[in-house]
Amino acid sequence: MQKDKGFRRRVVTLIIVVLLTAAVVAVYLAYGFHSRSNLPLIVPKNVTWFYHFQSRSVDEAARKSADSRPLYYDSFYYTLVKLPVLHNVKDAGQPGIYLMTDIVLFADSKGWYTALTVTSEEKLNTFCKDNVPADLVEKPVEKPEFTYVKSKTRNLYFAYKHKACVFYVPSDTSLNIAAAEEALKAVFTQKDNSIYNNQALQRIYDKDCQIVFWGEGIGHGVHLDAGYAQFHYTDSVRNSRPMSPLYLFNQAGIKYSESEVERILTKNNQIKSRDYLNQTFRAMYYFLKPFVK
Repeated sequence: MQKDKGFRRRVVTLIIVVLLTAAVVAVYLAYGFHSRSNLPLIVPKNVTWFYHFQSRSVDEAARKSADSRPLYYDSFYYTLVKLPVLHNVKDAGQPGIYLMTDIVLFADSKGWYTALTVTSEEKLNTFCKDNVPADLVEKPVEKPEFTYVKSKTRNLYFAYKHKACVFYVPSDTSLNIAAAEEALKAVFTQKDNSIYNNQALQRIYDKDCQIVFWGEGIGHGVHLDAGYAQFHYTDSVRNSRPMSPLYLFNQAGIKYSESEVERILTKNNQIKSRDYLNQTFRAMYYFLKPFVK
């Protein structure tokens, strides 16, 4: 009887340990999937424009609000894997990068940047040294602030450190390695001088938007959980004339005919979440073109 009680005690104890472990894991996963991204911390405050596309939450919203897969989704993904370092990646987890979780795009006077979240710097180091074809990139260069590789065929750089990696295309088409290194150093060392610390931008992030855009000192965030996209603007915009839902896409260089505007926008200047997603992926493709052409 004593042995039976002891056995039952051990079983109960084991069950409690398993349940507690499962609860801890569940909390950890929930935090990991829903906590705010730190990726925008690498964006300097003096950028011309900044665009944060939270891919996982956008995908979740797309499944809820769209009756079919967004039109440009696949072309956006295939554009992403054409980037030199990610060329022909078959397994999204292979290079140690979240390919479809968060993506930040921004530009300044020095050039254009695309940033992704790193899951394993060690795995990414190995990938860049051993898995990238030698005809695509040069050997990794280790700097105190970051490690980078340069494309062999184009003036394009890929740099990474800790939890962030950045593709960089200089606006100056001439080859200037020192200038490129300075531009990348500014990205990886100025977290205290980041646009993420801007209070107006923080108020947009507090709304838990899936997409955040900032340009020319004004910005907006977008919720895509309902049939129509819900916009949250900075105070400077909200207190003046409302911004067109197509403003972001105009910034990307996409031009709309009158018939397109009439088809996409309602008379009340609203846009369906599905249409906004389609135009978003179209804009993302446009933003990424300098990195893959």
